[in-house]
Parts: sequence; C-alpha cells; structure tokens
Amino acid sequence: MRLDEIVAAANRIKGGIVETPCQESSALSKIGGCRVFSKREYLQKTGSFKERGARNALLVLSSEAQKRGVIAASAGNHALALAYHGRDLGIPVTVVMPVFAPLIKQTRCASYGAKVVLFGANIGEAKIEADRLAEEQGLSYIHGFDGAEVIAGQGTLGLEILQQVPDVDVIVVPVGGGGLIAGVGFAVKALKPSVKIIGVESVGSASFSVALRHGQPCPFGLSPTLADGLAVPTVGPHAFEIAKDVVDEVVQVDEESIALAILRVLELEKGVVEGAGATPLAALLSGKLSAFSGQNIVLCLCGGNIDPSVLGRVIELGLVQDGRLARFRAVISDRPGGLADFARVVAEVGASVKEVRHERAFAGADVSSVQVECIVETKNHDHIEQLVTALTSAGISLVD
Repeated sequence: MRLDEIVAAANRIKGGIVETPCQESSALSKIGGCRVFSKREYLQKTGSFKERGARNALLVLSSEAQKRGVIAASAGNHALALAYHGRDLGIPVTVVMPVFAPLIKQTRCASYGAKVVLFGANIGEAKIEADRLAEEQGLSYIHGFDGAEVIAGQGTLGLEILQQVPDVDVIVVPVGGGGLIAGVGFAVKALKPSVKIIGVESVGSASFSVALRHGQPCPFGLSPTLADGLAVPTVGPHAFEIAKDVVDEVVQVDEESIALAILRVLELEKGVVEGAGATPLAALLSGKLSAFSGQNIVLCLCGGNIDPSVLGRVIELGLVQDGRLARFRAVISDRPGGLADFARVVAEVGASVKEVRHERAFAGADVSSVQVECIVETKNHDHIEQLVTALTSAGISLVD
C-alpha cells in the first residue's frame, strides 16, 4: 500500500460519494471529557463507508472487465454499495447472499439493478458459490474488505478526516475484516504519524485481536452481536498486514454499551446508526478512551443500515442500560384500592408505569395479596433506587 494509491482513489471517486460531515458534538464532548467529532459516514447514499472501496474497485477495472460485470458475496453493506455504484457506472453486478439475508437488503440490492443470488446458510458458503460463478461467467470478484483497491478506497475516509479536523489527536475506527482500519490508519499515519488509531471490536467478534495475538489471521468463534457488520470470523490477510503496523490499540465493547451508543446517537446526534457504526461511541461511553481525556477525538460512525424492528428492541435495551426503564415484581393487596395505592407511590416518586401484569395462580397461599410484574419508566439508576426505597417504605414487598 502507498499513500499515492489512496490519494488517487480519492480523486477517482470524488463526486461519486458523499463527503460526509465531521462535526464537533458538544453533548458527546461533555460526556467524554474531550473534544468529540462525529464522522457521519452513515450519511452515504447507501448508508455506509463501503461505498468508497466499492466505487474505487469498480473504476479501476479494465473496460472489458466492466462490461463482463462483477460479483461479491455479501449479506449487507458491501452488496448495497456495489449494487448502487454498479448501476451508477453501468457495470453489471451480481451479489450472492446467504438465504438468511434480510429481505430489505435483498430488495434494495435488486432495486439498484443487481442480480441477487441466494445461496448457503452463511457468508462462507455464499462465498464458495460466488467464486464458482465468477469463474464460470468470467466475472471479477470484489472482496468486501481485503482487496487492495477496496482498502485504498476506504483510506479516503482518513484523508477527509485530516482535512476536516487538522488538529485531530485520536481516530476511533470499527474493526471487522480490517479493510477500513487498514486504509484509514495507513493514510493518516503517512500524513500525521502522531495521530493515534484506535480499533473497536465487539466482544463477540474479536477476530482482529486474535490475529494480533497470533501474528497472523486466525479463525475466531463468533457470538451473536448487535454489531453484525463486524462479525467476520477471520480478518483479511492483506488488510491485517497493513493494519498491524498502523493500529495503536484495539478495545472491545459489550452489547449493552453498543445498545446505549445507538440510543445516544439517536437522542443527541439526531442520527440512526447500526451496531457496528455505534462501536466507537460505545468505547467512549464505557470509558475505554479515558486515556485520551482533553484531546481531539474523531469517532467514525460508519454505518446506518439497521433493521427498523431491531432498532426498536435496541432502543429498549439502551433505555434499560441507561436506567430509564426498569422491571420488578411486587406483592400488593388484592383488595379494592391495592393497585391504586401501588400506582400512587410510583407516581409520587415521579416514575411512570408502562405495563402491569397480575400473577395470582403462583403468588402464594395468601389469597388477599397478588404479585404484580411492573415495567416502569424512570430518569436514571438513582431514580430507580429512590423508587425501590419509596415502595418498601410504603410496606410494599419486592420480589427478587
């Protein structure tokens, strides 16, 4: 990899991708104890940074290869990026998706003019079929995170950040297959070596950390994660060779932190990000970046393609993590006025009952009482403690 390759990629894709804003957030800066800038890559046309590498890879193909078309195995953002820019450039695109791929992404790829092939139970099986079709039909395969042209395209993000925040001290980048952090890290270190490049993984997809420990890409047993865009079992070998020399530190975040980060972006930045795109903020919120207090930090919020049904569940998980939604069981009188007395105590503390369910059959031998399971909206964790104290002071027993 050379810097001039990334510069050439920036010139090549200019006008075809969005130069996304990188704005300081006063709210996030206050939370993090530093100057926080949000690089909003989720504002790309298909919702992710993948467009940079996809467009660059398409443009460097020979005219003959462009006529034959390209193919890739992807269940998400890479497929969307290729489909969109293939249509824009007049290049036929085939995407092979596992049969479980979200219907909305299948539909969007098809709406961009791509041929969608469903094959296999996972991305590995889809890749085997894509390789077969590439050879059979003479198509060019474009890897989602390990091709040189793709990595150079992703590196243009680093060039933009340096232009937008010249005094940046730290850039925080999600890590999955390694293509983004390899490109960004190489570009930034070549121009401003003092900038720290921090990678963020979810605990359930720590393939880059495993590669660092072994000195080479190694398979990692993935666990389910909200950051599904980072769920790559083995980091790309080409990307790893570049990234291992330009990444200063890798931190990991758990599912609760990711959910809270998605909620914070929604509330404070008025944006919607997917789990992978939220991991840099999750690292900030969970104290993983405390060593950089007072410095200028850029968070790469690099993807916004989250399923609406998943978003609703994630918001609730974030509210629980934030202490703004609580669930508990209490024993109250089953006589007239028992529930009203319980609700009065909740209201006096300033909490709001969202849901109540009575349990009589398994509540015990005392037929004069009933157990209720209650979901309550609260302000924070301290408010929950205040509610618990008020209920017990009123003689209402709580059940563990």
